[in-house]
Amino acid sequence: MKITLPYFSLTVKSILLFILFTSFHIRMQSQVVVVDYGKSYINVTKGANGGTIEVGDTLEFRSTFVVRCTSGCPAFVDSCAYYDTVKVGMSYIPNSLAVLTNEGKIYKSFTDAAGDDCGTRAGSNLRINLGFNTTDAPATAFRRGRIRNTHKPSFYGGTCIMVASYRVRVTASLNTIINTGGGAISYKPTSSAVPLFINFPYNNTMVSTNYGICTNTVGTNSVGAEFNGTFGSGRPRNRGTSASVPANYTYNLFTTGGPQDYYYGIPNNTSTLTNYTTSNAWPKPDGSSPTHRVFQVWDIIGDHTGAVSPTAGNPAADTVANGNAGYMLVVNAAYRIDSAFSHTITGLCPNTYYELSAWFRNICSKCGCDSNGKGATNSSGPPFYIPTGPGDSSGVAPNLTIRVDGIDYYTTGNMRYTGQWVKKGFTYVTGPTQTSLTMTIRNNAPGGGGNDWAIDDISLATCTPTLNLVPSGGVNVCYGNQVDMYTTVRCFSPNYVYWTWERSTDGGATWSSTGFSGTGVPSLVAGEWQYTANYPSFLADSSYHLNMFRVRVASTAANLLNASCSFTATNQIIVWVNNCSWVLETELKDFNGKLNGDKAELKWTTDNEKEGVVFEVQRSEDQINFNTIGTVNGIAKGSGSSYLFNDNNPVGITTYYRLKMVEASKYKFSKMITLGKKSDRLEIRSLVNPFSSSINFQLASPLAGKAEIMIIDNFGRLIRKTTENILPGINSVSIGGLEGLSQGAYTLRIQAGNSIINKQVVKQNR
Repeated sequence: MKITLPYFSLTVKSILLFILFTSFHIRMQSQVVVVDYGKSYINVTKGANGGTIEVGDTLEFRSTFVVRCTSGCPAFVDSCAYYDTVKVGMSYIPNSLAVLTNEGKIYKSFTDAAGDDCGTRAGSNLRINLGFNTTDAPATAFRRGRIRNTHKPSFYGGTCIMVASYRVRVTASLNTIINTGGGAISYKPTSSAVPLFINFPYNNTMVSTNYGICTNTVGTNSVGAEFNGTFGSGRPRNRGTSASVPANYTYNLFTTGGPQDYYYGIPNNTSTLTNYTTSNAWPKPDGSSPTHRVFQVWDIIGDHTGAVSPTAGNPAADTVANGNAGYMLVVNAAYRIDSAFSHTITGLCPNTYYELSAWFRNICSKCGCDSNGKGATNSSGPPFYIPTGPGDSSGVAPNLTIRVDGIDYYTTGNMRYTGQWVKKGFTYVTGPTQTSLTMTIRNNAPGGGGNDWAIDDISLATCTPTLNLVPSGGVNVCYGNQVDMYTTVRCFSPNYVYWTWERSTDGGATWSSTGFSGTGVPSLVAGEWQYTANYPSFLADSSYHLNMFRVRVASTAANLLNASCSFTATNQIIVWVNNCSWVLETELKDFNGKLNGDKAELKWTTDNEKEGVVFEVQRSEDQINFNTIGTVNGIAKGSGSSYLFNDNNPVGITTYYRLKMVEASKYKFSKMITLGKKSDRLEIRSLVNPFSSSINFQLASPLAGKAEIMIIDNFGRLIRKTTENILPGINSVSIGGLEGLSQGAYTLRIQAGNSIINKQVVKQNR
């Protein structure tokens, strides 16, 4: 926020200066002082990783006071001081009173005692007298001081940015709201004898468990506004304004000197309008005339959406060749602490965990300005530029708060410059009847040198449970035998406890409740909540043949009846009931297949063939209805052989094959194999998770090549590494010999070409 104060500067002191120093030309003129201010906090405990506020966390409150001048400069305000009280639910950390630079460095530190310096604490009351220029009415232990726009800590010599701070430890209970606002700054213009008070408003902040980002999500980029948080795409380098950016920020195009503080833009290429480029290789500072880089130092980048590497993001768009490049929001944060994005999201489910997140990037590596007012690109001295930190001259690090319905829930931590995008977010649970929320992203650090950032792919995603049905895929049973089925439900949170089994008798076209429902009692296993939902055992007969079973889970009984607020497994259990009175002499040793173009190539080997055995090759698109597409006669009476069959019909997205071995009037089915069209990206399918002795999954690949498959423990140690030759399409992969691994969570990492997949898997002993 800011206040503009006009006043006249003719004083006795200026007259004396005029007498003593004839080089000064004093004339009556109106001076305009602009005062900016705002209060924020950082979570010291969570550091650069960010997180929610938990019991025991250390917070550092930062109240920013900015004095700048727009005409008749220099100018000043007098009688400056900061006041605050330690709020309920917090305990003050002794002797933490300080004045910081806008980069968070300690400029002055104070004791709590009265009378020895400019800071004092009396019970829960805190005070810091401000203004430290020793030649210009400085503050003392007993007097408030003067702050001139040219005083230190300085921003390029023309603006003083001073941050009053102290630290507390959170003592409030979980799921309670604390006040991180309040406090005041006093000052007065020289034309007034009455101090003015800036009272910081109340600020609600939730104390909540830091769940982090959930590992299983659906509905990414579902915020609704701004093209579901992606900011859309198009050919123009600069898109129009955004209704989701509050009015306190002004839209601006990318020029050699903007967007300035208090401004934002929505580009697909952050180079300047006057010297377009797609390269980020220009020097910093870029002395070209005109420069390619905003302020000669900003990164030249593209957006994040759909990038091959999520951390590298997309390069700056070639708007000549690409007519539909993605946009991002870029903010040059203000001196004040305020909101940069806000939108109401509807259609939510009660008592449901959601991931609220976004991808951020610090876009300036040389925007620092030290307390002497010297910038990072200024090599002159002494005094020489003082870096932000070792090897870091980026200046003020972006630090953002995600608010829900006016309550702070999460802070990102300081995002230092890395030249990469980083995902930040947290998990939020809706209330018992809540179906909407307003998500706000607030700037939590003062502007000045740095705090220039991009945001893209703002996301609301549902944290979904993992449903592992056993037996996986289906069960072949003999008529009259017992069938046992169950599912292991694994949840990020312990709320998906309502379950019901569903059944389909028409190949999955329709589903109905079996009447078997219940409420799970989850326990924490390897970092996730888990329980088992059993289906009552039954004896297989013709009424169960080709029946499909699945489980539906939800967080409330009402949600279980709402398809939009409940979840089912992506796979089902199919029951095949066979006449097992027949025992075949022919032994099928192996059956597998691969894609040759878009055609299936099937191979199998046998042993101890009976004379006259026939192999019927069957194909299905739904795992239920199989059609015979060809027959192969056995050729190795009394011994074994290898066979090859080519299906001339193109394979669909997913196609299933099996063999029916026929000896006279008796027959037997092989296992079922799955083939599919090549994927447009590397992805894991049909992962059996948790695992016991082996990890089994299907790997869909767009290209042939080699895939490195690694198993990594929670300490980052490589446990197992293997290389698999993969073909375009679906590849079956099995990593065995894992019986000796300890129970717990592991990372399954697959790298093929430039693509990397990380998936959490859990070892569980049976």
